[in-house]
Amino acid sequence: MEFHQLRSFVATAEELSITAAARRVHLSQPALSRQIQSLEEELGVALFDRVRQRIHLTAAGRYFLDRARQMLCDAETSAQQVREQFGDGKRTIRLGFLTIFLDDLVAPAVKALRKSHPRSAVALFELSPQAQVDRLRNDELDLGLLGNLAEEDRSRFSVRSLMRNAMAAVLPEDHRLARRRQIDLKELAGDPFVSLSDAVFPGRRQFLRGICRMRGFEPVIAEECDSLPLLLAAVSGGAGVALLPAHSAKLPHSGSVFVRLKAPLVHAEVMAVHKPGADRGALAALIDHLGTVAYRMK
Repeated sequence: MEFHQLRSFVATAEELSITAAARRVHLSQPALSRQIQSLEEELGVALFDRVRQRIHLTAAGRYFLDRARQMLCDAETSAQQVREQFGDGKRTIRLGFLTIFLDDLVAPAVKALRKSHPRSAVALFELSPQAQVDRLRNDELDLGLLGNLAEEDRSRFSVRSLMRNAMAAVLPEDHRLARRRQIDLKELAGDPFVSLSDAVFPGRRQFLRGICRMRGFEPVIAEECDSLPLLLAAVSGGAGVALLPAHSAKLPHSGSVFVRLKAPLVHAEVMAVHKPGADRGALAALIDHLGTVAYRMK
């Protein structure tokens, strides 16, 4: 098992598209497919189902995804620590984030930091919220971009709110309300819901229930998913409806539609999270840059 195979697998699992994943890791589609096939042969299990020109993670693929991310993150972190302590590596800020924030929030902020603090570097790690929290606790990340934190972690870490994203309904494209420009959340009271897994996105199940209770009903959660692409695929496949920040519509979501919610609007928060007292120098500057970029995104 090689790291380039793991990177190809993670990209394919997150994009659920060979074309998009190949573009992301700078490979041809046949080369990416060979890497995935080689990894599956080594593991002895199928990581993807191929159905009607679409790919979906198998149960084994879903299980392996977080572990592959962890292996990549651990390898990069260890290599950087060696460079800094025993070589001439720059002081590197380790930043964890969800893929959805890479191009319009993380990348512009990192670019701005390189101009303001040219002697500093940033190592980027695409990690689930739970993986970010675990690595922040273990001093394996300097900064995480998170949406929910348990009360215990709110008291443990320093938190700065960066932005608030309006929530939208995600519906299968053949749903009775899919052609509407906006809907009242109460209109989904009889539908099964797909939620992000609490094991990977801590607090999301309670967040969903709280939103629905504010509109007078208890949601029936039919399925939980470990990533945004998997949730979108579940909705497209007819497993139920979902609530996500409208910002998530930038992800591939063939077979599903995003529909705005009528007032009262509900928002999801994005926070910069770090150890207390660590927001000095380049890290403080990066947080400021993230805040500036987030403000412009409103």
